Amino acid sequence: MTTNDTTNIFEYTDYRKFLADYYTQKKANNPGYSHRVFARQAGLSSPSHLLMIIKGERNLSIKTIAKFAEGLKLSVKEKKYFEWLVLYTQADELPQKAKYFGEIISMKAATSGLYKLEKDKFDFLSQWYCVAIYVMIDLKDFKADPEWISRRLGDKITASQVKETIDKLLKLNMIESDPAKGLKQVSGAVTVADDTRSMAVFEYHQSMIRLAFEALKKSPQTEREMNGATITIPKDRLPEIKEKIRAFRKEINQLCSSYTDAEEVYQLNVQLFSLTTSKPK
Repeated sequence: MTTNDTTNIFEYTDYRKFLADYYTQKKANNPGYSHRVFARQAGLSSPSHLLMIIKGERNLSIKTIAKFAEGLKLSVKEKKYFEWLVLYTQADELPQKAKYFGEIISMKAATSGLYKLEKDKFDFLSQWYCVAIYVMIDLKDFKADPEWISRRLGDKITASQVKETIDKLLKLNMIESDPAKGLKQVSGAVTVADDTRSMAVFEYHQSMIRLAFEALKKSPQTEREMNGATITIPKDRLPEIKEKIRAFRKEINQLCSSYTDAEEVYQLNVQLFSLTTSKPK
């Protein structure tokens, strides 16, 4: 079911935008519909509550989430999705937002094949081993065998996770069958919405920082390079530094792409972050 005749809640990642579109659609279908009508249906005391929420002047509490869901006449599944939307939109901390966004993507994937594809894209961008397996296909001794891939990744993931990842990459047209090696890479980019990319990037870098810490403890120094510098930067020159970092990453990527007979997959992380806070005003 879709709510409000044409407004499909599963197409949204911002509950305020959903509420605004919901109200607009209801008003178009019934000129007599108003904020007061919604307040009555939701059991709210203030007829301006909906408008204040849409404008971002107030947040929804757990109690009012339930009332809004009732006023919106949502199904059981839609109510749960609406709750995740609210928690995601109102969360301030990135770990919380990432957690709620994961629930949103999973619920969307359960509703249709189209949203399932969106989740596959999110997984590819956010799960370190999806990217690693895609890159591994270019190794000279690559074998399209989940057990072999799992072992080459240090048994950090299972063979079933490898198989699931390969299925996702095939669906995304990132790879295809190859008579010689079993699989081969297919050129192309994954296009996703800004919200999806933002949360995926957070998850990706979080996992890579964890793997870097493990490598620092376990990998021999000859197999890794950890380097750093503590520097001072004028704030207006920060874009210049960031551009140089991007250019360096691109240069390394082009250099590695020129190599033939690759033997191992490496991860390059370049991190720049502030150790100090801005001076109090």
